[in-house]
Amino acid sequence: MSRAIRIYRVAAAAALRYNVRSLFSDNSFAASVTVDSEETGLYGFPVLKTAKGFRRFVDEAIESAGELASRISQMPPSEEVINAMDEISNTVCSVIDSAELCRNTHPDREFVEEANKASMRISEYLHFLNTNHTLYNAVLMSEQEGSIQSEEARRAAHSLRIDFEKGGIHLPTEKLERVNQLNTQIALLGRQFNENIITDPGHVDVFPASCIPRNMQHHFKPIYRQFLPVDNEPLGLRDKKKEKGFRLVTESSSLSSILKWVSHAEVRKQTYIIGNSVPRANLCVIDKLISSRHELAQIMGCRSYAEFAIRPNMAGSPDVVMDFLLTLSNMVRLRADAEFKLIQDYKRTVDNDVRADPEPWDEAYLTGRMKSSACDLDSLVIASYFPTFQCLEGLKLLVQSVFGVTFSSMPFSPGESWHPDVMKLLLHHPQELQLVYIYEFYPTFYLPIYII
Repeated sequence: MSRAIRIYRVAAAAALRYNVRSLFSDNSFAASVTVDSEETGLYGFPVLKTAKGFRRFVDEAIESAGELASRISQMPPSEEVINAMDEISNTVCSVIDSAELCRNTHPDREFVEEANKASMRISEYLHFLNTNHTLYNAVLMSEQEGSIQSEEARRAAHSLRIDFEKGGIHLPTEKLERVNQLNTQIALLGRQFNENIITDPGHVDVFPASCIPRNMQHHFKPIYRQFLPVDNEPLGLRDKKKEKGFRLVTESSSLSSILKWVSHAEVRKQTYIIGNSVPRANLCVIDKLISSRHELAQIMGCRSYAEFAIRPNMAGSPDVVMDFLLTLSNMVRLRADAEFKLIQDYKRTVDNDVRADPEPWDEAYLTGRMKSSACDLDSLVIASYFPTFQCLEGLKLLVQSVFGVTFSSMPFSPGESWHPDVMKLLLHHPQELQLVYIYEFYPTFYLPIYII
């Protein structure tokens, strides 16, 4: 979906793989709640004290964006037009990002459902803004007439115009309507694709429990089954005896850990196969997504969706990207072949089989073992010296020395957080005077950053 008004929308990938509450209980990054502060709503928005607050959140954003659009229609070409567009961006994207974050992470189903509805409503309004000729012409004239003074605003105006045109605003009415339909369809299919991954990540039941390293077992759900019958065993005793195992959910973070740390080859094989085969419902979704994207690209005058997506970027065409990838592949081919040979030789030695070849599910595990044996080091022991709070302290020093940016933990206001394992960090730059709040959570999610 084209987002013509997304000037300063930013996203951060948070990857805390430990229990945040326990790790940060005795250090400067500890998450806390300011008890005596005024109660707010989810993510600091007072309107989100309840799930139904998302409805009002959307209403207020549409009303505010409409007033800004009306002001822009009366402005002469100037940098003020771009500033007003920035305000529209912040207003609309605050709703979009909050709804996306909520529907992907909130434990309360009512909040998730209301966030879904809000996301759809604000996305429909975004399509309206992206096809608003008054806004497009205001940006176009401001860019062409040289009335913008700052380099930052000129770049923003150029980006806005490109995004408007990616949405097909320059097309005849009939084609523009079809582009809007396709953009909506593509957005819905993308949403469905992600929801299918969340609701059907796949799993593998592993017996016996000893197939899983003891230090990993607490991450997985224990399951039980009856022992296979033994000859001459009393029936009552047979019914009482159960074998313990584990259910391994094959979502991406669990899958990567299993492939790296589990020594049992069959467990790695089954989790790899299942993890890369589900959800099957997405096969149909992908077919529809490819078809919709291809039709959109052709309406926009491109041979493929790849050309449509890359054309505004530095590369300019898929051919340039492919040439780069092939050149890069040729540059590393000899090194890659040599590394593969090392892994192959190591597997044949470990398996005592001169014909054994590495399988896709072997790479991470064998590579880890090779590094440990070559350096006489245990990766788990090394990791114990780098708990999450120490890594963040190091990141804090690195970011400050390179960019002059500082960040520190901030307490939550009552009602702001949605889970006890969430942290709130504050980023600040003394010259730019921007405050950025980051919500970090376990497991890995892509969370929005709000620039205030």
